[in-house]
Amino acid sequence: MVRGAARIPSPCCGKDMSIIGTRKRKSKERSGETKLYSIRRLSCDNCSKIHHELPDLLVPYKRYSSECIELVLSNPSTHDIPADESTLYRWFDWFNSLI
Repeated sequence: MVRGAARIPSPCCGKDMSIIGTRKRKSKERSGETKLYSIRRLSCDNCSKIHHELPDLLVPYKRYSSECIELVLSNPSTHDIPADESTLYRWFDWFNSLI
C-alpha cells in the first residue's frame, strides 16, 4: 500500500481532496520482476476530478519504474534493463519532447 502522510492539494485547483478508494498498479523493476502497488484514488472536493497518488518510484503512464527509465536515459549504451529497443526509443522520444 502506497500512502502519503500529508493532505494533498488538488493539482487542478489547489483545493483539498478526499480519498475515494484504491486501485492496483503494476511496475516492472530492473531485475525484470513485476511488483504490484495499491495506489490511493483521490477526488477533488471542489471540481470532483479524480487523481491518483503516485510515489516517486512510479512514472505516470509508464510501466517501468523511474529507476529503470532514469538509468537508460542517463547511460544509453551501458544498461541492463529488460526492455525492447522500441520501448527504449519511445523513452528517449518522450524525454526529448519534455525538454
